[in-house]
Amino acid sequence: MDEPRLTRRERQALTRDRLIEVASEELLRSGFRGTSLERVAEAAGFSKGAVYSNFASKEDLVLAVLDQRFRHRLDTLRDRLEAAPENVEDRLDTFSTWWAELITEQGWGVLIFELASHSRDKPEIRQQMTQREVAIVDFVAMLIASEAERFDIDLAMSARDLATVLVSLGSGLSFSAMLEPSTPVDVMATVARLVLLGRT
Repeated sequence: MDEPRLTRRERQALTRDRLIEVASEELLRSGFRGTSLERVAEAAGFSKGAVYSNFASKEDLVLAVLDQRFRHRLDTLRDRLEAAPENVEDRLDTFSTWWAELITEQGWGVLIFELASHSRDKPEIRQQMTQREVAIVDFVAMLIASEAERFDIDLAMSARDLATVLVSLGSGLSFSAMLEPSTPVDVMATVARLVLLGRT
């Protein structure tokens, strides 16, 4: 039996997914500056025109790569929290471990900083990066508020302010780990306990 033919939209979605997959590999291998759209198109088996029919620019493609990566990491966190024992210590350990892994994933922090540096005179790209940062803070704030309600924790400050502290600390640790791989990113767990529970 012949397989059903894909619609134009389905073919375009598959092409987009393939370009993001290949771009992820190329960006981690060569960095933002060392990755060209021509190389991504060639490695994916498409023309450069296929890239531009799916992404407005190189920066747009990189943002799509980062979006996919963070969605995957969020799915991982949700799965781990669902499997975690129903007590605040274990759930906090689950979150802290996930966050430490996020910080130390090789290449991703460098890519974000490269894109930010490259886009300092491109307000539209910086605005999109800012929107994503806000979305991350919003997600962490929602998670903190949910866990505080679940375990009747009296937070020392608003969930939003706590999320801002943790995300900012994560960004700083990520930068430090790029410069010095031995940076102790496990301090995230200590800080999280301190700001959430008032103890280490």
